Amino acid sequence: MQGILKTILRPFFRKPLLALLFTAVQLYGYSQEKTTVTITIPQSPALIDPMIYGQMLENVNDSMIYGGVTDMQGNVQKQVIPLLKDLQIPVLRWPGGTVVYEYHWRNGIGPRSLRPVVPTLAWQGKENYQFGTDEFLQWCRKIGTTPYINLNMGTHPLYGSTLREALEWIGYVNGPEDSDLGKLRAHNGHKDPYAVRYWGIGNENYLPSRAARVQDPDTVYAERLRLWASAIKAQFPDLRLLGVGHTSGWNHTVLERAGKHIDFLTQHYYVNANVKEGQLQDAAATLFAPAKMEAHLKLLGDRLTEMNQTLGRATNPVRLSVDEWNNRHGVYNGSSYRFSRQSVRKQFDVVVAAGMLNVFIRQSPVVGMANYIFPVNAHGLIRTAGTDDAFRTPLYYLFKQYREKMTGHKIDVAINGPGMPVKSTQLNITGDCDEVTIPDTPLTFVDAAAVINQEGQIHIALVNRSAHNTQEAVIRIPSGYKAVQAWELAHKNMNAFNEPGNRFEIQPRTRTVQQKGSRVNIRLLPCAFAMLQLTPE
Repeated sequence: MQGILKTILRPFFRKPLLALLFTAVQLYGYSQEKTTVTITIPQSPALIDPMIYGQMLENVNDSMIYGGVTDMQGNVQKQVIPLLKDLQIPVLRWPGGTVVYEYHWRNGIGPRSLRPVVPTLAWQGKENYQFGTDEFLQWCRKIGTTPYINLNMGTHPLYGSTLREALEWIGYVNGPEDSDLGKLRAHNGHKDPYAVRYWGIGNENYLPSRAARVQDPDTVYAERLRLWASAIKAQFPDLRLLGVGHTSGWNHTVLERAGKHIDFLTQHYYVNANVKEGQLQDAAATLFAPAKMEAHLKLLGDRLTEMNQTLGRATNPVRLSVDEWNNRHGVYNGSSYRFSRQSVRKQFDVVVAAGMLNVFIRQSPVVGMANYIFPVNAHGLIRTAGTDDAFRTPLYYLFKQYREKMTGHKIDVAINGPGMPVKSTQLNITGDCDEVTIPDTPLTFVDAAAVINQEGQIHIALVNRSAHNTQEAVIRIPSGYKAVQAWELAHKNMNAFNEPGNRFEIQPRTRTVQQKGSRVNIRLLPCAFAMLQLTPE
């Protein structure tokens, strides 16, 4: 692959490929300055792992699994299968999430009529175990994704799990047919091992105790992780294990004690959007929030590089997995903003999601996996309508485009142009990044990431983070490349959304671009996204 790229790109190494300038257009006024985005190709472009486009399932009592992926009895809803299959989801995490503290896998195998129905403490709902291990893994095959199972590593005396239970779960899923657990799997209708490689050990163990969760200090979690991971790898050496990450201090302790036995550290980030009467409030605090996540990932990446050297893992490094990420809506109820998973995905969510995906690309290959929550209904890329219908939200189109076009090797991006002073707003994001502050330099309205594929095609993902001003792009293309087309996902109202009676209010459009010499002009509405394609001549 590297040889092919170098042959294609040798004439263009270190030459500017693009200069992008965005100004205002109708309806929203004009930005007086222009933005320049310069992209250069390094000698050895870093590979982007497609697993950054992953998803996650969790029974959050919000029509995500039961009422979304399946009906309430656990029967797969067929209308979502072709839509999910078309997304080419690279990896899918299950069963959570917070519910892993109280999830016991043996309740979810065997005759479905015999499975228990239990209350879920975390989300105040019920788990009937109808969508259990075999159902999940067979469903993953239907949609063409790689499964990733998260183990219960809780220590609650009533709900927590044990290392033995974890090893038996792995044995049931991956053991040979002639093993005791393999025989049980075969008896339940699946003779061949599922060969699941990705297994998470714990979830947010650093958080305060609540429901079925008991808080772990970093030293306690790290030592238990060392015990669990080493025992699992001794019995199943080919597995890829994910340990719980958090702050830089927590991560250092975990890596110091267990880094030889794991392959990923997990991180969680949630942008927050306050919505009142259907309108996004304090837009800049939400639209620019991914910048704080990027600052934290850079910090963790630098520390991780050092620890991998210390652990002797420079050629097989521990990487980061952003196991949970989203833009959460807090909906005003007359007196306060309350978190709601049923708040529909809007045009401004496109900007936030694209901004976070751009971060994962720029921080590749240190970030080797990321899982959006969730693919169906709650925050979903897809929303069901009744029991036999479903439709696409704007984020569906965005994820599909990134998965198809933003794969390959990342290209260096430098941006210079108008923006927002960091000190003018408090970025609205929660999760692991509270330990970092953003340097007090303006954040440009235009955000960009770029990749080059094996055929030498270049795709540039462009985001206008301004809620009010349209930005204009003047794209400089060097000798040897031509602009082919622009793919756009935009709407004049950043609060617009798709719904059952109006499913195509927001949908992508593709248009040709006019090239004059080395220049191409494009305009982006406020809160708009565009992807430009360049092809070698």
